[in-house]
Amino acid sequence: MKKWIVFTLYAAALIPILIYRHDLQALMQEVSLPVITGFGLAFLFAFFPVLPYKLVIASLGFLYAPALGALIAWLAVTGASLLQYVLVRVFFREQGRAMLARFSGLERAGKLMERRPFAVILAARLIPLLPQALVNLYPAFLNIRPLVYFSASALGKIPAMLVYAFIGRSLFTDLPGTFAALGLYAGFLLIVYGVYRLSFRTR
Repeated sequence: MKKWIVFTLYAAALIPILIYRHDLQALMQEVSLPVITGFGLAFLFAFFPVLPYKLVIASLGFLYAPALGALIAWLAVTGASLLQYVLVRVFFREQGRAMLARFSGLERAGKLMERRPFAVILAARLIPLLPQALVNLYPAFLNIRPLVYFSASALGKIPAMLVYAFIGRSLFTDLPGTFAALGLYAGFLLIVYGVYRLSFRTR
C-alpha cells in the first residue's frame, strides 16, 4: 500500500511538470526569479529529471551569477538525490536487492560498491558516464550508510555545478572563456578517470 502511495504522489507531481516543462524552462531563463523560487524549480527538475540538469545549472548561473547559481544548483540536486535515496531505501530496498541477485553483473557491481562505497560513488558523480538517477537509486539497494552516500555524492557534484554555472553566464559574455572552461573540465574528467582506473587495477 505504501508503494502505491509513493507512485501516486510521484505521478501527480510529474504530470504538471511534463505539461508545463517548456514554460518552466523559459521562466528560469528569462524571468528575474527570487532565489527561493529558483531553488524550488531546481529541486523539482532534479527530482523529476524531465530536462537535462546541465541546462538548469546554466540557467541558474545566468540568473544569479556563477557562484550563487552553482550553490543553488548544488543544494537542490543534493537534496533531491538524498530524498530519492531515502524513499527507495525505505520502500523498495528488498525488491531492489532481489533484482540485483538475478543479474550477476549487477550483483558484482554492487559488491564492489559495498566494498569501497565512498570512492565508487564519488567517481560516479565526478565522471558522468552513468545516468545520475541510477547513481541516486542503486546505492539505496545496498549496505551503504546514508552518511557515506551523502558525503560522496555532495562532493562529487561540486565540479560540474561550478563549470556549468560559469558557462551559463560566460556563454553570452565570454565565448573563449566558455571553451576554455569546457577544455579544463574535460581534462579534469580524464585525470579523474585515469586515477580511478589505476586505483582499482592495483587493488
